[in-house]
Amino acid sequence: MAAYSAVAVFRHTLEQLLGSEQFPPHVSKSQITFLHENVCSLQSSLEKIPLVPKSKGEKMKDLQTRIREAIYAAQDEVDYWVRGHSPHEMTMKKLEVDIQLVEKDAADMEQETRDAQDVLAEDPVLVSDSFKISGRDKIVGHEEDFKTVIDCVQSEVDALVVIPIIGLPGIGKTTLARSIYSDKRIRESFMIQAWAHVSQGVDYQTLLLKILSSINIIRGYEDDKDKLLLKLYETLYGKKYLIVLDDVWDSIFWDQVRSAFPDNKNGSRILLTTRFSTVAATVKTSSFVHEMKPLGLEHSWELLCYRVFGDKLEDYKDEITKACPAHLKDTGRRIADNCKGLPLSITVIGGLLSRERLDPDYWKRIEQDTAGFAATGDVSYMEILSLSYNNLPAYLKGCFLYMGAFPEDAEIRVSKLIKLWVAEGFFPKPSLPTQTMELVAHKALEDLIGRNLIAISEKSSNGGIKVCRMQNSLRQLAEIESGKEKFFHCRKKYNQILEEGMKKQRRVSVHINLLMSLEEVYEATKTITSARTLLYLGPHHHHPLPYCLTFDLLKVLDAFTVYFVEFPDEFFQLVHLTYLSLTYNDELPPEISLLQKLQVLMVRRKPKLIFIGVSFLPDEIWEMPELRHLWFTEIDFPALPQNIPQNKALLLNLQTLSYINAASCTRDVLRRMPSLKKLSVWAEAPGVIGLYLDELEQLEAFKFTVLHPSPNKQVEFEPEISFPQTLRKLSLSGCGLRWDAMEVVAALPNLEVLKLRELAFNGEEWCLENHCVFEKLKFMLIEYLNFKRWSADHTHFPGLERLYLRHCYELEEIPSDIGFIGTLGLIELVDCSPQAVESAEVIKQEQEVDGGRQGFQVRIYCSYE
Repeated sequence: MAAYSAVAVFRHTLEQLLGSEQFPPHVSKSQITFLHENVCSLQSSLEKIPLVPKSKGEKMKDLQTRIREAIYAAQDEVDYWVRGHSPHEMTMKKLEVDIQLVEKDAADMEQETRDAQDVLAEDPVLVSDSFKISGRDKIVGHEEDFKTVIDCVQSEVDALVVIPIIGLPGIGKTTLARSIYSDKRIRESFMIQAWAHVSQGVDYQTLLLKILSSINIIRGYEDDKDKLLLKLYETLYGKKYLIVLDDVWDSIFWDQVRSAFPDNKNGSRILLTTRFSTVAATVKTSSFVHEMKPLGLEHSWELLCYRVFGDKLEDYKDEITKACPAHLKDTGRRIADNCKGLPLSITVIGGLLSRERLDPDYWKRIEQDTAGFAATGDVSYMEILSLSYNNLPAYLKGCFLYMGAFPEDAEIRVSKLIKLWVAEGFFPKPSLPTQTMELVAHKALEDLIGRNLIAISEKSSNGGIKVCRMQNSLRQLAEIESGKEKFFHCRKKYNQILEEGMKKQRRVSVHINLLMSLEEVYEATKTITSARTLLYLGPHHHHPLPYCLTFDLLKVLDAFTVYFVEFPDEFFQLVHLTYLSLTYNDELPPEISLLQKLQVLMVRRKPKLIFIGVSFLPDEIWEMPELRHLWFTEIDFPALPQNIPQNKALLLNLQTLSYINAASCTRDVLRRMPSLKKLSVWAEAPGVIGLYLDELEQLEAFKFTVLHPSPNKQVEFEPEISFPQTLRKLSLSGCGLRWDAMEVVAALPNLEVLKLRELAFNGEEWCLENHCVFEKLKFMLIEYLNFKRWSADHTHFPGLERLYLRHCYELEEIPSDIGFIGTLGLIELVDCSPQAVESAEVIKQEQEVDGGRQGFQVRIYCSYE
């Protein structure tokens, strides 16, 4: 519930206030302490409320509304007090009474529901400890759909064919299209592939940009529709291409963009998904239209079991229905039947059941709820999705609603999402000293993924989650619920009507597009004075922003895609700001230190310019102890202030520092950042570099880049090169090190990811000695290195899972024994020497002769014939 998020955020605010060394003198500390005690009690009661029975649903909704209103009112008052407003005694008393009343009602609701079910809610800090990301993505029940459509895509018809896939919302159209799009045979068959989500009301200029972006075409035509059309046509002309247009709502756009797709008479295809048969009939170029049907009961039951018990698939040799305990099978089959054959409904219900895999009472309750929704007919689909939201633990509901702020089909970087969640204050302070707020946020994300409410789009090099997304119907649900609970208002068009009640929304998300004037957006949204969050999401807005988009009580401002000509003075009044990102090309003013609560500061320069020896950061950055993450386009870091006691940690909470001149990272500087986990540094050219990483006992990821490397020069580290034993990721570029220095890297006991780019090491031969064993290495990238010979075997990389070789033009051979690493799943070569390619082919053939390993691949991409 958004009510819980409101309580958690307010508690965080009160704790910051009570812990501040500059507590406002005009505010009673005893009253704030009393308020904090009541809020803590309220949060505890909300955490303990189990899943609310349907009979108490309306009562619970009423309680949530009253809690939300009381907390929002209290938050507003306290925030204004911090800004210098004096509290009125009557106002303070009313706040105390209102919160005490809802706290009592929450405690009563907790007791009522506990008496009925005798179940406690999950611990928000430990909830995901038992959850493991399995990446379950198997198609169940649509195997014939897959075969039919892929046969059409691969047919021998030379003419350009538009292939429509139609069906109900949630039936699996996008999943089917993604499966075909990602199929190995398709990747090998089409020279160009592009994916674009169309959605309702999309303008064709934005659609053309999406397609070009998917093909990785450099931008520069954003303001000219005709140039965009011509650029796409020229890009596709003469090439065999596959374009997926997902979720098309009407055929009007087709008349505007169809001329961008040349018929090259080479088997090019356009795959189009839509829920409307009229759209399919308009755009089709042949008699083929594929209509997806709901799953039958058996396939529905199989999919449900797969989503609940998928981690036991190997144990039951693909007969996953056998994994369901006998006493749950009848109930489970009825639940599957209630979902009416819609895979998305089955998937989200499976996510619910997976949390209580052995509880018959819980399963019976889900059966009753889904049976009631099934009886409602056409609206049952969204009702079942709502069930997945209503049954979330309280602390997860805010995280789910937050996803509705992002545009449809958005690919969301997890690193950014985690920072936003933490800056919002959604989570209680971890009880264990080894945990961080970021770790708690990661566990919340994993829990939502485990419940099938968020999907993994891309994994990181060490197997973690790098990019995630939300299915559009679920995103629509999050947006609808956000509006009801005053959680988020999404501004998608500048002339969008601000409905009644929207002025009290706590957050505003602006979906930037080419037709949107930011000034008009500001005029339309500035009346939402209660907003604490302002997000600008979408493509980079090239036009400068000459004025300030601000709200007095703003806490999170994500304007990374917005260009500011000047740093707005109004920002310095935002004393509650915890997250700030923007595009700005000048020096940050010293007054930035007035933002004492700031946790995240991200500043990008566009175009990217690097000024050697110039710091765009003021010295006052050292006076901001709450900072947790700092990210910049390459700059110098300011020197330490004078007269600072030796060894005193100034940036005690700083976890991320990127991208900083290595010359700035002196021993004394790093000593003042003892909590650093991620550090990225650069140097202009090879030379003598001071590298004092021994000062960072918690460092997990380190990236070092020489901007202008030379094949005849190397970096000389002082002291001698060494890395913390805690290091898990290491990326080196342009260092020109001798290969014998690799022994230092191999000795790192926790290293999982190694990336070597552009002369990171220099020399014709990389010969690994027997004692050089990369015990935990999972991922290795070698790019633009000039070595010719590589002597190694499977014992040197016992846990390697992925090996990438790119632009290694002189490499004569990949050691054949590498193919016998038991964990290895992929070898990928991009523009390597013919000899290296030949050795990769030999490794592939050897594996096939030996029967091969399941999932083992060798991918080769070369620009020469």
